[in-house]
Amino acid sequence: MSKDKPESLAIDGEGISIGIIAARYNFLLVNALVESVIQTLSASGVSVDDIETFRVPGSNEIPHAAAMAAKTGEFDVIIGLGLIIEGDTNHDEIIGHATANALLQASMQFEVPIINGIITVRNSEQAEDRITGEIERGTEFAHAALEMAQLSKELMKRIIVADIETAIEDMDWMDDDIDDEDDKDWPK
Repeated sequence: MSKDKPESLAIDGEGISIGIIAARYNFLLVNALVESVIQTLSASGVSVDDIETFRVPGSNEIPHAAAMAAKTGEFDVIIGLGLIIEGDTNHDEIIGHATANALLQASMQFEVPIINGIITVRNSEQAEDRITGEIERGTEFAHAALEMAQLSKELMKRIIVADIETAIEDMDWMDDDIDDEDDKDWPK
């Protein structure tokens, strides 16, 4: 992960509904990540009542739960939080790639932003630095969630307006097909 992060936008989180899917594997560090995310969201005006956290066994299970949460339509944004630490095999790479792809697919399918907050690291020291240390990815994930929820709401409004305008334009043909002769049959 890059350390060249964008500046956080000041977004009022009031009324934004957020689902958090968090792995139980590497519980202490993932829990610290969850706490950092919730603290940042609360500081940005998101009500604790608008944040719902679901726990899953590990990072590999996050995409399924995130897709199901997105499918409910109850959340403006979902944040998947997990930690994958490299081991003696390439299992960490497989899980990291698979979960990233699955989260992106679920986000596109259900049209709900899903923030990939699954951290992949080589060792515990890197994990601690990114979660409880200087880098503090939880804050970044929370800010990304707020920004994407706001952007998604704005774009959805534009889509609805465009759909309404198209529907109205499609109705214009009705006026052209009705001539004066046929008007006498229409109820007044």
